[in-house]
Amino acid sequence: MRPEARKVARRLVRHGARLVGADGADLGACFMLDLSATGARLKVHGATQLPDDLYLLLSHDGGLRRQCAVVWRSDGTIGVEFIPKFPIAVKGGRGR
Repeated sequence: MRPEARKVARRLVRHGARLVGADGADLGACFMLDLSATGARLKVHGATQLPDDLYLLLSHDGGLRRQCAVVWRSDGTIGVEFIPKFPIAVKGGRGR
C-alpha cells in the first residue's frame, strides 16, 4: 500500500448533494464520498460530460455551496478542488 500523499487529511462521508454549472444550469444530483478542507470525491452520473468549473450545493436551499474545479475524472467519480472565495496571498507570489 502506498503512503497517503495528500496535504490535507480527508474523511469519509455519505452525503447527497447537487451540482450546478457556473451558468446556473442544474447538472444533477451527486453523492459525496469523502471530504477535506480543500476538496471532495463525488459519485456522479456522466462524469465525462460535466464542465471543469461548477458549484457543489451542500444544503437543500443552496445556501451552503462551494465553487469547485474538477481535478480528475474516472468512470462515475470525480475529484473536485474547492476554489477559495478570497484567495490567500502566498509570500513571494501573487496568490491564486
